[in-house]
Amino acid sequence: METEIITIGDEILIGQIVDTNSAWMAQKLNEEGIHVRQINSISDDPDHIEETLTETGKRVPLVLITGGLGPTRDDRTKSVICKFFNTELVEDPKVLENVIRLLGNRGINVNQLNREQALVPQTAIVLQNEMGTAPCLWLKKDKTVYIFMPGVPFEMKNLMIKEVLPAIRNEFKTSPILHRTIQIFGIAESLLAEKIKNWEDALPDFINLAYLPAPRV
Repeated sequence: METEIITIGDEILIGQIVDTNSAWMAQKLNEEGIHVRQINSISDDPDHIEETLTETGKRVPLVLITGGLGPTRDDRTKSVICKFFNTELVEDPKVLENVIRLLGNRGINVNQLNREQALVPQTAIVLQNEMGTAPCLWLKKDKTVYIFMPGVPFEMKNLMIKEVLPAIRNEFKTSPILHRTIQIFGIAESLLAEKIKNWEDALPDFINLAYLPAPRV
C-alpha cells in the first residue's frame, strides 16, 4: 500500500523551520507496511493546497497532511478543506471543551480565534488532539482518505500514535515491512557493490537493498 505526505507552511519553504514531521511519519508508516511514495512541502496558498490535494488523490488511497490548522490568518487549510470536500464548518462541542480545558490550564482566556478552533468540516471524522487546540480531521473523497493534522511536531506525533495509526489499521489492510541492517567498515561503496554484484542481482523482487554512507542508528 502507498501513501503520500504533504506538509503545509510558507515557513518551511523559506527555511525558517526544518520539516522533521515527514521523516518521522515516514518511519512510522513504513513500520506499518505503508510505502511513502512521495513527500511534498507546499505553501499556505489556498489554490496550491487544493491543487496538491487533487493531484495526490489521483495517485494514492491515503494522504497525510500536516500544518495550516492554527487559529491565525496564515492558516488556511480548513477553508480549503470545505471547498475541496464540498462541506461547511460547524462547531464541535468536544473540540471546544478541549480548547477551553487546554487554555484554562495555561491561564489563558479564550478569545474568538481560540473558539474558532472548534469549527470543523461537517463531514469530517474528528480525532481529538489532547496536546493542542487543533483537532485531527479524517475525510474521504472518492476512494482516497485524507488525514489532516496540526504541524506542531509533538502534537502530530501524539495524534499519530494514539489516534491516526490505529484508525489506519482499521481502514486498510497492510503487511509489515521487515528491515535488516548490516554494518560494514573499511571499504568504499563502489568496491562493496562490485564484490556482491552477483548476490545482489539474485535477490527476489520483493527485497530492496540500499547502501547507506553512515551508520544507521
